Amino acid sequence: MTQLFEGEVYDILPLSNGIIFSYCKETNDTSVLVSYRMLSFDNGNFSNVENDVYLITKFGNNYRAVAELCENYIKVKSIVMPSGKVFLLQPDGTAQLLDNDATPVWTGSLIYKNAIPSDIALNGDCLWVAYPDLNIILSYNLSTMKAEIRIGGKNSPFARPRNISIKDDVLTVCSLDSKSLLEINLKTYKILKSEEFDEPIYQYLKVDNNRFALLHSGLYLL
Repeated sequence: MTQLFEGEVYDILPLSNGIIFSYCKETNDTSVLVSYRMLSFDNGNFSNVENDVYLITKFGNNYRAVAELCENYIKVKSIVMPSGKVFLLQPDGTAQLLDNDATPVWTGSLIYKNAIPSDIALNGDCLWVAYPDLNIILSYNLSTMKAEIRIGGKNSPFARPRNISIKDDVLTVCSLDSKSLLEINLKTYKILKSEEFDEPIYQYLKVDNNRFALLHSGLYLL
């Protein structure tokens, strides 16, 4: 495990040939200055990038209109779909599915049993949502926005699922309180793999064959 960046990182986003992340550059009594850096897989170098590069990565081609719908676009969770539509999860649990021109197709709430969700991931026509306070992950049908499948609960394999990602029918969960990373097969719902860390893990991202983890102390290459 190699530390790539030491400091407060807010989120990591995948690029076709690297990653881009937002981080705290400096703070004062009233505000926080956020900056953005990109890691290129072509040369292994970091470079500073402008706000627009981050926004188009997070929100797609119509990023300016989408960003205007967010009170704080750093804290918003987003999914840019292959069709160009964008799904947004706001920090208060409200959510929107936006058409290509940023027009809302659906607006509602993903609050479940008074719990606010922390993250979203897409697998086909299923939207998976993590609820740290309930120790569960729910799948919603995108057509009806009705909850269909639940993982976790009383005998949950994870403790406070903070971040989720899906690739090839494998759901990867960052379990905050247990400081672990779990992989769950979405066809059999069996745990495939579990990794433990010495500190809380906030986000996991796999791009090509590179695996990244956002821990309390910074950004790491696993």
